[in-house]
Amino acid sequence: MKYRKSTLDSGLRVIMVEHHELPIVAIELLVKTGSVHESREEPGLAHIVTQLLREGTHTKRSLEISESIDFIGGSLGVDCGYDSSSVMTTALVKHFETILDLLSEVARFPVFNAKDIEIHRDKTITTILREKDNKTSIAGRHFSEMLYGEHPYAHPPIGTMKGLKAISRDKIIRFHKTHYLPNNSILTVVGDINYEKTLAEIRETFGGWKKGTVPEQTLLPVPEIDGYKIRIVNKPDLTQTEIRLGNMGIARDDPDYFALMLLNHIFGRGPASRLYTKVRSEKGLTYGASSGFATRKLRGPFYVRTYSKNETAIETLLLVLDELKKLKSGGVTEEELESAKSFYVGHYPLSIETPAQIASKIIVQEFYGLPENYIDKYLDNVMAVSMEDIDGAIKRVLDPENLVITLVSKSEDILEGAKALGEVELKEL
Repeated sequence: MKYRKSTLDSGLRVIMVEHHELPIVAIELLVKTGSVHESREEPGLAHIVTQLLREGTHTKRSLEISESIDFIGGSLGVDCGYDSSSVMTTALVKHFETILDLLSEVARFPVFNAKDIEIHRDKTITTILREKDNKTSIAGRHFSEMLYGEHPYAHPPIGTMKGLKAISRDKIIRFHKTHYLPNNSILTVVGDINYEKTLAEIRETFGGWKKGTVPEQTLLPVPEIDGYKIRIVNKPDLTQTEIRLGNMGIARDDPDYFALMLLNHIFGRGPASRLYTKVRSEKGLTYGASSGFATRKLRGPFYVRTYSKNETAIETLLLVLDELKKLKSGGVTEEELESAKSFYVGHYPLSIETPAQIASKIIVQEFYGLPENYIDKYLDNVMAVSMEDIDGAIKRVLDPENLVITLVSKSEDILEGAKALGEVELKEL
């Protein structure tokens, strides 16, 4: 993959990729600011700022923004994660100037109308309230809270009801002014473009964006896990128990990333994985079981997720714990490793077919400080993983004796069984 990089005088990092297969262009502006940069009193601030970007600027109302992108058959989206926020747009390459101007407009000049703020605040709070009917969402929130304590990763980027209610228009404006800076951003353009012409247009469009001082941040340490830290969230109407367990995983730039990606495929990704085979196919205790590493700028969680009838929930949990212990003590086989490699050899090319997909991969590479040839060498890195690499990663990261365990269930059905594993914290919704 051939691309060019440039840094404008304002500090804006620009990455351009010529991709001439289709007359399409994709642009993504990543701001290195996410929910991790909020204060403890205002979880949800970064998310609501991002959602409001499309709701009107100094020169365009919300409807005009939508009509502008719809008229040319393009797309314009926003997203807020733990570590970063993004504005993404795609269209035919003949409309490049239009979508570049539009992206610049919504990212740099939102007006944050008071009425729109209240609409999005109410909408987000309603979404959070609806989560209380979803056992998967409940388990996810409590799992993160138990794992991360006071760290900002303890809540999802969407925030909390208390935090959202504490957010004022002044705080929204201040957050945007403080963090949405060119020297805190990366702009990626992928498509049927010419490097020199594209860079000239970017300089013209973003030339007036003034750099600022990016605030430094000190994060609280993540709490240590000693033994099994168990919480039951009581939801009396449930006949099935949602099970979420895990511990601290890795950051995105971890040297064992590829080894752990392959390990996870073997253990808990898909119907051929150990976890699915044991819990679903052999024992018939669930219809789904999976695991994953949620990699972030800082260490994200390693998690296992499954569910079962209340009467078999503890049996299912014990089976998952047993499989983790077997993995820790026995590792994987050569056959399993080769099968996992084959999956990624076939799957990865499908993830870099379109300009938008390539833009996303490029910006991840840049944001996380990965090697310049990371995308080109991706499959080489997959194939280079050895049994020794897998064994070392298992020993370093997997810790089945020290885990956070979250169970969302009718508590009286599972409480005694859970107590056999250790001290249990009981929470009401």
